[in-house]
Amino acid sequence: MGELFTQKPVKIDTLGDFLGQYRRKLNLDIRTVSMLTQIKPAYLESLERGEWNKLPAEVYIKGFLKQLSEVYHLPEEALVEQYQKEHGFEEAPKTEAKRRFRINLHPKIFILGLSAAAVIVLLVYVGLQIRSVLTPPALEILEPADNVSIAGSSVTVSGKTEVGADVLINNQAVLVDRNGQFNENLTLSAGLNVLEIKAVNKFKRENKRILNVSAEIPSDKPIADSEINVVLNIGPEPAWIYLEADGVVVQRGTMLAGSIKTVSAKKEILLTSANAGSTEVIYNGKNLGKLGREGEVVRNVEFSK
Repeated sequence: MGELFTQKPVKIDTLGDFLGQYRRKLNLDIRTVSMLTQIKPAYLESLERGEWNKLPAEVYIKGFLKQLSEVYHLPEEALVEQYQKEHGFEEAPKTEAKRRFRINLHPKIFILGLSAAAVIVLLVYVGLQIRSVLTPPALEILEPADNVSIAGSSVTVSGKTEVGADVLINNQAVLVDRNGQFNENLTLSAGLNVLEIKAVNKFKRENKRILNVSAEIPSDKPIADSEINVVLNIGPEPAWIYLEADGVVVQRGTMLAGSIKTVSAKKEILLTSANAGSTEVIYNGKNLGKLGREGEVVRNVEFSK
């Protein structure tokens, strides 16, 4: 098992070092790995930094390692073994002698002070919870502007919401970082695209913005001398799509319902869809139908000659 961490030409000190270097070797960024594994970007970053105190309970960490082993095609047992080794060292009891101080307080004063502090904390907590229940989350759209026209098939939607809120664009979830910021690349359909951007907090309160974006898209035809041609038709719902053509990333982001993507390659095309039921595939002129069920994530579908 340990060979996984010793046979690399670059010295790797920790499990986090290994996961970070292996991800970069596969040419994947944190956002893509998060989408493929459904692990929050903040947790992935903490895993790679070895910041165990910022991660949930051990059972979840082992689940994260299992999901990463499937995406990275690595043995799960080796990752878990290395984690347990490092975590065991981290949690070893410290033997430093600590100087003790004694403070003499009258029991009644101590109890009264503790009770007052507890009441203040409780009132602040209840106030914040009531505010969260009654108030929809903040939602600021930085780009694009409303009623804009673009020449091309893609647009970037970026903005900011409150920490902990979810953001959806046309009911497709997008990644939100630990500061509440989001930045999503959308593939548009020709003509008018209506974008519904929605922020939803844990109490299901929501804030919504509607943007109209018109796109003038040139015809996208397969390359004549290519061995492999794949056309994606997205609908009835949007879908997050990742595409590689001969090892080069050509699509990574949300495609709106009605959008079309044509990809050509000489050796291989690799496809991942986060909504297989809305991803229709045409391979070398043959309609293969939907990639799977609505809402189903299908990873690393290979088209080769």
